[in-house]
Amino acid sequence: MSDDILRQEIDGIEYFTVAATGESGMSQRGLSRLCGVRLSTVQNILENLTENKAPEWLQKLVGSDLYLTEKISVKGGETRPIRAIVCWGILRLYERRGKLEAIVALDAIGAIGINSFIQAKTGWLPEQYQSSRKQRQEVSRILETPQPWTRMFENEFEENLARITKLHKKNIRNGKMYWEFIYSWMTPEEKVKLDIVNPALPNGRRKYKIHQMLDNQTKERLSPHVTSVLILMKSANSVDELRRLVGRQYGVDQPNLFDGWNLG
Repeated sequence: MSDDILRQEIDGIEYFTVAATGESGMSQRGLSRLCGVRLSTVQNILENLTENKAPEWLQKLVGSDLYLTEKISVKGGETRPIRAIVCWGILRLYERRGKLEAIVALDAIGAIGINSFIQAKTGWLPEQYQSSRKQRQEVSRILETPQPWTRMFENEFEENLARITKLHKKNIRNGKMYWEFIYSWMTPEEKVKLDIVNPALPNGRRKYKIHQMLDNQTKERLSPHVTSVLILMKSANSVDELRRLVGRQYGVDQPNLFDGWNLG
């Protein structure tokens, strides 16, 4: 197995994480065990997702990338890990169908999620990423000058956000949702720097979009997260429901999306 993929097997379930990005997933057999169904059942669902025959609760995943990587060699053969967002959707399907195993698994995910949710709100970082104020300033991912504008959020994202907030997609109050679901990984020092290099104008808007002030590596690592939030948003009918869905999936664990900073 590639050194770029971290693997851990716990209770017969294989978990995988891409070292460079933090994107994660699990094996098909492992997911079937968590759902309390046969392996062939999960395989059929994956096949249906590629053929637009998915159950109603999984329609939002049709057309999405289902797999974390191509097939990789593991002990006993090969496997192709399923992306975390897809695993979450399939687990939720079987929770709704009353499968005890899926209910237990999602309860465990939710318990981790609430802890990570609070950590994200307070700005806490894992011990290996704790650093002094000076060090955190040195690793700031906020640029001094803006990059040229490129589209970070597709119209579909803006339209679905407007749908659940019940505000026009250009309403400035929607900006709070971007901070909550997309940019809450910033350290306090980075937020201060952002306010210096790209301050809010009297009308509450900034001259440049926030993503124009992010370095390229940060934008690349943020892009999959934006896609994941969009998938969850499509399943939500309100902001509160989106919060619950995001919390259940990974607890708005955005600091961990950016693990691996060079903190000296």
